[in-house]
Amino acid sequence: MEFKLSNNISESDLIEFDLYTTMDETGVSTLKDLKNLEASESIKNFILRQGEWRGFQYDNATLIGYGTKEKLNDFGLIETEAYRYWITELKKKEKSFKAIISGVPQLSQTQYDALFSLYYHTGDWLSVGTSTRKFALKGYIESKQWEYVATAMILSGHQRNIRQGEAKIMMLGDYGRTKDRTVIKAEGIQRIRQLYPNRFDTPMAKEQAEYVYYYETQRFLPKMSQARMRQVVSLYKANSS
Repeated sequence: MEFKLSNNISESDLIEFDLYTTMDETGVSTLKDLKNLEASESIKNFILRQGEWRGFQYDNATLIGYGTKEKLNDFGLIETEAYRYWITELKKKEKSFKAIISGVPQLSQTQYDALFSLYYHTGDWLSVGTSTRKFALKGYIESKQWEYVATAMILSGHQRNIRQGEAKIMMLGDYGRTKDRTVIKAEGIQRIRQLYPNRFDTPMAKEQAEYVYYYETQRFLPKMSQARMRQVVSLYKANSS
């Protein structure tokens, strides 16, 4: 028999966010009309750093870059291209999000950002959780009981670290430590070195990694054949001219 936890938030469950330091009082407390709100640079960075950049196809050859399907079977996806596709897709998701929350006329920046992140990661903003424990959020949002919304995020247990981050954003304006894209790129390059040569999902992923690594570093991965090196250089010249 499947074990289920309570789907209700009681007053005794509430997390006492007022015990913590508010990082952005204006962002937390100032209400804006929905039409004047858009995803902040801080929430974009929060969402971006939940994943990683991979210049080669992964997840059984279904994704590439920052989780896009664009250029999945091409030479590979350098970081700047990957980010361009990612930001385009994020803006599409934000447009859909704003359409479905049109019944909420005003939000603070941090409320908007946290709810958008929830929608981005789960496809839902009216509930949070899993089949084991799921909380309905609509009533809390409509009645502006934000401490209940944030508590539900944390207690849901779904994508635990992300939900905790969203709750802190909503209630405290705490977006965590920004991670620059140069750092994300460096981590992606390091990952290629760790996987090379035999730990990629597909032969195409390996070839994409060889090309992307050269494009980003102007160096070859170890033990590449001379013929493959020449091929990679030729591809690089053709695509960077």
